[in-house]
Amino acid sequence: MSSKTRFRGTLAFSASILALVGCAVGTSDTEIMEGTLTTTPIEAGTEEDESSVVLPPPSQTEKDEDAGAADASSDAGSKADGGDGGTTTTGVPCTASNTCAAATDLGAVSGDTGGAVLTAQGTGSQWFRVYVTEDDDGVAGVKLRASATLTSPAGTNFDLYLYNGSSSSHECSAVSAQSTNGSGMDQASVSFGEGGVLANGSNDSRYVTVEVRHVSGTCSSNAKWSLSFNGNN
Repeated sequence: MSSKTRFRGTLAFSASILALVGCAVGTSDTEIMEGTLTTTPIEAGTEEDESSVVLPPPSQTEKDEDAGAADASSDAGSKADGGDGGTTTTGVPCTASNTCAAATDLGAVSGDTGGAVLTAQGTGSQWFRVYVTEDDDGVAGVKLRASATLTSPAGTNFDLYLYNGSSSSHECSAVSAQSTNGSGMDQASVSFGEGGVLANGSNDSRYVTVEVRHVSGTCSSNAKWSLSFNGNN
């Protein structure tokens, strides 16, 4: 065999070796990158799960957070004011805020001199007491007199009751005078003590109980009844 023939055989053998080495080394860099950056999701349960990376969803943007906060604030405001942005009137109890035994003391008025006036306001039923005094020491007998006027608010009706007591305690059951008009104003008056031509020589001062009694309608903090109590009238 000539030297030229041997040289050609050597080159062919070397080329075969290089081809085998290329196959053993593996794929090209381009193929590796394409396999790593594939966009096809890897199904669960495959051997490649451990090497896969799951990216979290994008967080809420500041604009979206601001909008959500505004919506929550709006909802809270709607619940607080009933959704109409205005103020509502809340009803109050119509039942008596006290008992006759614990009647509110309005003070004292003269039943035979002067003309003092005591006043009160309220939203529900209530009890009061007033001490009506005898101040005329003349020889002639002068009765002690007192009157009360109650004005109910529109849409609600209260009635008026007066009870004559004694010089030391107020009455809670025996009605002496009353006014039960269906609406508007109620007036009632009482008199007691001396009734003859001459004075009786004793002190006829005593308590008068005033009852404001709810009859019908809604009681409201914005709609109050008014009461005035006059002595010597």
